[in-house]
Amino acid sequence: MRVAVALLSLCDAGAAHGAETRSLITVAITVPEVARLEVISQAASLQVSAQDLERGYVDVLEPTNLTVFSNARAGFALDVLPLSPLVQSIAVLGMGRAVELGAEGGSIVQRWGQPQLTRLSLTFRLGLSKGIAPGTFPWPLHLSVEPLHQAP
Repeated sequence: MRVAVALLSLCDAGAAHGAETRSLITVAITVPEVARLEVISQAASLQVSAQDLERGYVDVLEPTNLTVFSNARAGFALDVLPLSPLVQSIAVLGMGRAVELGAEGGSIVQRWGQPQLTRLSLTFRLGLSKGIAPGTFPWPLHLSVEPLHQAP
């Protein structure tokens, strides 16, 4: 984001000699685009049952509640990255559409026309790797946010 300010300065130092001096100073300020993510609530762990393993996925119905602020006029990208090899695929619900990501995770782009704050309530369907046993696992996803930069 770039803001320009022009200042006009009149100086009458030369007024005694009948001349007036004018100066124009332009100041440009560049505000870096930033995005901030605050996790309001998120599961601390993931429960995987024998039925989940049979189906090949687990539905995480407890929502992950987030607040995203970005001063970027173009919007933001939400990065969803797996922290555990037990995740083979990720379906993210709650950003207006279902987004399917592979085992490596990915980014979900949210565009808008002005800086703003938005609240998200996300649920997940996690595809499970073969060979794991039922049990309780640490929360397997990392979420972060980046501002979208407008093209020059």
